[in-house]
Amino acid sequence: MKFVLPIETHDVLEGVATLRGTREYRLAKISVLLQLVAGSLTIGWYWRFLPPQVPMWYSMPWGTDRLASPYFLFLPLMLSLVIFGFNNRVIAKFGVDHLVFARILYLVSSLVSLLSLIIVVRIVTLVS
Repeated sequence: MKFVLPIETHDVLEGVATLRGTREYRLAKISVLLQLVAGSLTIGWYWRFLPPQVPMWYSMPWGTDRLASPYFLFLPLMLSLVIFGFNNRVIAKFGVDHLVFARILYLVSSLVSLLSLIIVVRIVTLVS
């Protein structure tokens, strides 16, 4: 059982500000934003070569169920941004006391963003 002394709210806010100043936070934020920009530029560059339907839902049965509008290519990129924002909220709440947990969530944000970029690039290069 862990004994925790009550702390002032201003100490918690300083702890969150300290977490946002760490190297992991900066690297995660930069990687998520760069991969978002790279994915958007890839879609923009190949937009005129994309067919009206692109294969997006690979878990669906073969045929037209797998196809979606090219606008759905932005979905993985936006999802990675949402996950980064959600992880920041969780870190703001629990990361002050659990620094390893905060680092793991920053790593997860970066990996999800990287995988989203890979998915988008693979789909776009597959159909164009």
